[in-house]
Amino acid sequence: MLNRIYIIVGLVLILALAGAFIVPRFIHWGDYRDRMELLAEGVFGTEVTIRGDIDFALLPAPRLAFSDVIIGPADKPVATIGSVEAQFGLMEFLRDQYNLSALTLKNPTIDLALDESGLLVSGIDLSGAGDGVALEQARIEGGRMTLTDQRSGDSYVLSSITGDLRLASFAGPFQFQGNASHDGASYSLRLNSAAVDESGSARVSAFISDGAAGTSLTLDGALTASVAPKFDGTMVLKQAPPVAENAEQIRGNLVLESKVTASTDRVVLNGYTLMLDENRAGMRLTGAASIQLGARNKFEAVVSGGAFTLPPRDADEDGSQMPYELVRLLGELPAPPLPPIPGEVGIDLAEIGLRGTALRNVRIDASTNGTIWTIARAQAELPGNSKLNLSGALRNDNGVVGFNGDLSLATQRLDALSQLWRKPEENTPLFNVPAELTGQVMLAGDALGFSHGRLALNGKTHALEIRLGFGTEPRLDLVGRLDDLGQGDSAILGALLPDPSTDRTFAISFPEGSFSLDTQTIRVLGLQASDLVAEGAWSPTGISFSKLVSSDLGGVAVDAKGDLAGTLTAPSLTGSGHVDVSEATAPALDALYSYLNVPTSWRPNIGRSAPAALDFVLAAGDEAGSQRLTLNGDAGAGKLDLSLDFDANSTAPSRIIGSLDATDGTALSDQILGADVPLFATDGPAFVSLYSERNQAGAYDTRVSLSHGEEMLAYAGSVSALPPGELSGAGTIDASLSDSSGLAALVGATGVGLGGMEASAGVTFTGLQKLSISGIAGSSTGSAFSGDLTLTQVAQRMSVDGALKFDRLSGQGLAAALFSPAALVPGSGVWPDGPLAVATSMRPSRGNIAVTSGAITLGDASLANAAFDLTWDQQNLAMSNLTGSIGGGAVTAALSQCCAGPLTDRTITGRVSLDNVDVKAIAPAATTAGISGRLTASTSFEGTGASLADVMAGLAGEGNFTVAGLSADRLNPGVYPALSQLTDVLNIDADALNILIDQSLGQGAFTAPTATTAFTIAGGTVRLANLIVDGTDARLAGGVDMALETLGLNGSFVLTPLNFTDPSGLIENDAARVIARLSGTLPAPVVTVDTSELVAAIQVRANELEVDRLEALRLEDEARQREAAEARNRLIEEQRRQAAAEAAARAAAEEAARQAQEAQQPQTTPTNPVPPFSMTPETTTPSQPLDLTFRPNIFSGSPVNQPAQ
Repeated sequence: MLNRIYIIVGLVLILALAGAFIVPRFIHWGDYRDRMELLAEGVFGTEVTIRGDIDFALLPAPRLAFSDVIIGPADKPVATIGSVEAQFGLMEFLRDQYNLSALTLKNPTIDLALDESGLLVSGIDLSGAGDGVALEQARIEGGRMTLTDQRSGDSYVLSSITGDLRLASFAGPFQFQGNASHDGASYSLRLNSAAVDESGSARVSAFISDGAAGTSLTLDGALTASVAPKFDGTMVLKQAPPVAENAEQIRGNLVLESKVTASTDRVVLNGYTLMLDENRAGMRLTGAASIQLGARNKFEAVVSGGAFTLPPRDADEDGSQMPYELVRLLGELPAPPLPPIPGEVGIDLAEIGLRGTALRNVRIDASTNGTIWTIARAQAELPGNSKLNLSGALRNDNGVVGFNGDLSLATQRLDALSQLWRKPEENTPLFNVPAELTGQVMLAGDALGFSHGRLALNGKTHALEIRLGFGTEPRLDLVGRLDDLGQGDSAILGALLPDPSTDRTFAISFPEGSFSLDTQTIRVLGLQASDLVAEGAWSPTGISFSKLVSSDLGGVAVDAKGDLAGTLTAPSLTGSGHVDVSEATAPALDALYSYLNVPTSWRPNIGRSAPAALDFVLAAGDEAGSQRLTLNGDAGAGKLDLSLDFDANSTAPSRIIGSLDATDGTALSDQILGADVPLFATDGPAFVSLYSERNQAGAYDTRVSLSHGEEMLAYAGSVSALPPGELSGAGTIDASLSDSSGLAALVGATGVGLGGMEASAGVTFTGLQKLSISGIAGSSTGSAFSGDLTLTQVAQRMSVDGALKFDRLSGQGLAAALFSPAALVPGSGVWPDGPLAVATSMRPSRGNIAVTSGAITLGDASLANAAFDLTWDQQNLAMSNLTGSIGGGAVTAALSQCCAGPLTDRTITGRVSLDNVDVKAIAPAATTAGISGRLTASTSFEGTGASLADVMAGLAGEGNFTVAGLSADRLNPGVYPALSQLTDVLNIDADALNILIDQSLGQGAFTAPTATTAFTIAGGTVRLANLIVDGTDARLAGGVDMALETLGLNGSFVLTPLNFTDPSGLIENDAARVIARLSGTLPAPVVTVDTSELVAAIQVRANELEVDRLEALRLEDEARQREAAEARNRLIEEQRRQAAAEAAARAAAEEAARQAQEAQQPQTTPTNPVPPFSMTPETTTPSQPLDLTFRPNIFSGSPVNQPAQ
């Protein structure tokens, strides 16, 4: 009994818990929406709308959640909350005590605004007069606060507000600690507020920190939170300096302390103190500032101070090893702060100590528009009674100072001012010389530019342009357009410049630089020069004069150049010159040929390097009495660097060292080799190098190479000059080319694309009469090759003969050799669309090269033991007598191109024969998928066009083939015997039959011992028609067309049974058709098997058989009914006969009884006897025709399975 009570109590508890979990989910809490909105309106003092779902759960802890909350009018909400989730203590909740244990506000947004009068418009009752809300612990996630100033139209947004909030009421106390983002920067926030007192103000403190930049702001004071909020307190702004890279850059924080009074109209800093470095009390500035807010934000500030001195340099540094102090200061200038609003500032400082010098009586008036500072006036005094004035725009270029403006510097004592960059000296010509410098200054990055400068010096005005680099690449660039300078003016100018011989600081400050000076007359190094133009550069290795021009050098326009090598204190000068050659027939060039004894036959080849702009240097050689001529500059398409050494009393060079560098490799190869086809296939820089030195025998040991990136053609060996000027020699030749078509063109085989190769060989030559290349060893596209070639000049025509052996060749490479790489440029279609007419003239040579290869590959196909002849003449290029083995069979082929010349069209002819080749070895896997057999075929074709695509579009030809052992998957002839075994076909729908047929077709393949047919090629289309293949138990018949232009397929084949007899009669040979349709392309054919005709034929035949069966049943039933009727008729006749017999017997008995009775009775009057019954039969008329037919599905006998009566 007790166990039953426990069970009952347990069930009650389970039901109660289940109800606590489940029942709240069936309550529509949205019905309480109005009540919740009303409670919230009492808290916020404005209407509240809950547009989202409301959800309440009791267990495991009471939780209330609702979403999409709008505070304020629906058309213009003051705030929105994405979702609110509140949790309560379970026991307190059950006691009707609603204490929040946790509150989470997700994605709250608050929109505040300042109206045109500067009054705060919030729409929320912040007075605390509402019902109030107290949040001991709340979490804000993803909040957003927007303040819109309607006076200026600006909006200020705090986004990603996340943190913990404690709020007694909207009137305070209030505490928030968390993070927020503004303008992409993240800030840490700590806000505290006491309760609002009777006057409406509250004590607040705030700390805002940007951890990444090391900036913090602390505010403390009284805040009056009303429609016209006001703050009165103090502020401390601290900003950490950048991380110092060395000791002298270590600085303290920037600290700004001030009393602050702020309202929606103005922020006033009264008597602020600004310390640029809190560790240096002497760098204290004072002033006041006012910031106007509203429709036009602006500020005004004044800064004043006494002696302002930069911190000293590191005491351990060696000043003699340091740049000028001015250069160092330029590199240390900080970027000016740019306030986000316009304003004005005035600075008044007694002195700024700049270590090496000082600026006194500094006065700066500047204004900013929030983007740049505009300096209206910046003036200071320098030594020598010098006045410095500066005005312009000061920028902050991504943390780097920038400036554009005007500068003027006037002095009465140039000798005192020059001591800033030059040590004083006695008897200086600068004593008491006045000067004035004016111009435009630009400071950007690590460079200072001075442009449009005018230097008034001793009554003369000179134009100056200066660029001073002071960053990681210190340098000085000077451009001067000087007035006529006499001897005294030249001395003043020379004394004004730094003296590198006594002052190392200049070289340290400007280790590199450039200069460009132009003057009519000047005295330089004690020499008077006219029309002087001097341009050059210096570096730690010396000074280079890129241009030193004088108008009178013997009537020849020559630009002289020079190099000042060594050091600045110990220079070494070498002379050079410049000459321009405009054409190969220039008289100066003929004079140079004569001086160097250049053979006449060489001069046209050298003339291809014109026009040329060459610098030349003639200096003493290495040996006594020798000379060295150096040529540098532009020569044709390249940059020439050539050195020729001449022994004493010799006009023939003893050593030649040269190089020719060009950005256009095609032009350079034409310049050097004179070939119509460029040696290198790609554009880009090319380089020629030459080293040749005369040996004891009088020949030259020579190394010459022509390179283009990773490609090169080089010769190393001996070279001798024959009396007519022809060259002979023996050596080795090395080649590394990405495309050897240009090399083939050199021997007259234009249009032959040989592909890339790396090879070396021995070579001997005697002028142009004979060239033998033996022992060739190299590789092309990863395949090694070897062989020998001979080039001979016969009847002014080059003839090339030889043999080459390759380990492996690619079909792509052979196509390039026959049609040229340009013809293989892809087009929009399947076939290349490049021009076949690469050679626009007839070939100047003929050739016959026997080629053998271990294999020729094209895709997955490989032709083994291949051999062919590469032949060409003036018009034809052919690959003839091609033989090889593939797929267990043999291939023979020939392919030719005709005719070289100016016409764009070319004619391509060919023939191909295959003998017992596996079809899978010559076609892609996708093409032969499911097909196997061995192919024997032959074809010939011809086409004409400007490209291979055009040729294939109009190709014509014919051929035939035989496939032995043909097998085609998914065409299983066993489908017919399988279908003949089906029963109840009429109850199988067409889709099911299709599935059964498809599965049966896939269980085997169509096979045939042979398949033979012919095909034609016309108009770029291969047509295979009337192919009939008698296979094992089936016949395959059909045809297919292939458009060569696209390789598109269009055709079909029909599978029918062969010699098959279906005992059931369901399968008829002529009607059982399975159609395989071909589409797509040859590389990606699409084969679809259509069994709809077979299904239809089976269904029709099944219907016919069913009709025959029903007709036979009908005939059998009619026969049975006839037999039954005849039996009934016989039975009726027998019954009638028996009745008649019985009646006759009865009548006879009755007659005998009567006669006996009459014999016993006395004789009476005879009466007429009455017959015992009428013998006349009763005639009846049938009511309806007799139905003797068999009526199916109508049972006329006794019911079956009925209980016996």
